[in-house]
Amino acid sequence: MPDRRSIVQPTSPARITGKEHAMHGTSLAGRTAVVSGSGRGIGRAIADALADAGATAVILARHADQVDDAVNTIRARGGKAVACVADLRDPAAVEAAWTRIHGEAGDVDILVNNAGINAKRPFVPLPVPPGATVGQPGSGPASVGMTDAEWDAIFDTHVRASLHLVRLFGPGMLARGWGRVINIGSSAVGRAPNLSGPYKVAKGALMHYTAALAKEWAPHGVTVNAISPGHFRTDMSKALHDSPEGQAWLRERIPMGHAGDIRELGALATFLAGERASFITGQMIGVDGGETL
Repeated sequence: MPDRRSIVQPTSPARITGKEHAMHGTSLAGRTAVVSGSGRGIGRAIADALADAGATAVILARHADQVDDAVNTIRARGGKAVACVADLRDPAAVEAAWTRIHGEAGDVDILVNNAGINAKRPFVPLPVPPGATVGQPGSGPASVGMTDAEWDAIFDTHVRASLHLVRLFGPGMLARGWGRVINIGSSAVGRAPNLSGPYKVAKGALMHYTAALAKEWAPHGVTVNAISPGHFRTDMSKALHDSPEGQAWLRERIPMGHAGDIRELGALATFLAGERASFITGQMIGVDGGETL
């Protein structure tokens, strides 16, 4: 029997086809889904999964090359995708994106607020030797504190951008009496990661925002839930996942002994976006291998 402690990444789950979604009642055919920050990482995996289930996936992100690659990949598999490039920290750019999305894809039924950034710095410089790190492998030097610009960028991306998108796409969902909002949180809210304090605070705000919005919109047929991922290898976290020190750190922290596969997050988002999740709202669903137990 293999040593589970030596496994950092499990075997990737098989992709579910549109035909299989139809057979199991999880089809999103005819729906349009906007996924922010979907040019790469978790957002892209979620957009891929929603498109596989039949939805038209709107790839909304800052970098045109990533957006185009994501759209082309979905279309090459026979899925439907629309490209939209915008900096979500700019309200004017978000409004322009809404105009373009509405013109090309019509009414939006599903909104996934995924865009996020991080800056692994302490709130104030810590009294440690220059260049010393604190916390998980790959963190920045603990002797350099968080700047106002970094703090604002984290909150603008995670919280304010989500609010802007909800204000633009939410009224249509409410008017039609059907909609799904899925916010991507973090298991960091349930723990205290070193040098990620502002990220944890922003994700915590997003969790409370999820509950408040769910309560307001529940009578109108729109559900609002959050997925809280643990450790998944993405461009933002590859420094941790690709080093021997990082792998050992993950094995020690995660009871299941390995990081997750981002396609598992896509499968959960697809379920929450569908008809079978119509009675689930205001929930924060952790996907972290037991790390926050």
